[in-house]
Amino acid sequence: MSENNQIARVPFPAAEEARWPAGAFDGIIAARCMAFLADLLVILVLLAAANILFGILGILTFGLLWPGAALTPLIALAYFTLSLGSRHSATPGMRWQGIELRTWDGRRPGYLQGALQTLLFYVTVTVGTVLVLLVPLFNTRRRCLHDYLCGTVFVRRSV
Repeated sequence: MSENNQIARVPFPAAEEARWPAGAFDGIIAARCMAFLADLLVILVLLAAANILFGILGILTFGLLWPGAALTPLIALAYFTLSLGSRHSATPGMRWQGIELRTWDGRRPGYLQGALQTLLFYVTVTVGTVLVLLVPLFNTRRRCLHDYLCGTVFVRRSV
């Protein structure tokens, strides 16, 4: 074989995990819990408003639009996906608590990773309940099970 036909075997550079400054993970567990409760309150208000809207539309259309109310769970998915994939990398509750989502190498996640984070959160909490909440107690970066699966980490915003 000639030299031009050979495939160059260049080792793939190992991506390094971001090095976070001291204090980047202080109080993350409590902040995530408080942020989730705040976001849950916002989602409940949005769900109530959507159900009222679909109720009114259902009455006005003699029940034709009532099946649209089945789409209201997508409000939570959209809320978290659009918030985590935004330039803030945080939901309003997370911004209130001063935390944000980052990829394991320190970049801001996109909308696809925000959607994956949200879906895996709900799946792992549904399947693993308490185990998901115990995982951050045994690692220094306070990452939950769905954070490991998504390749993300929550840090203090000031970092």
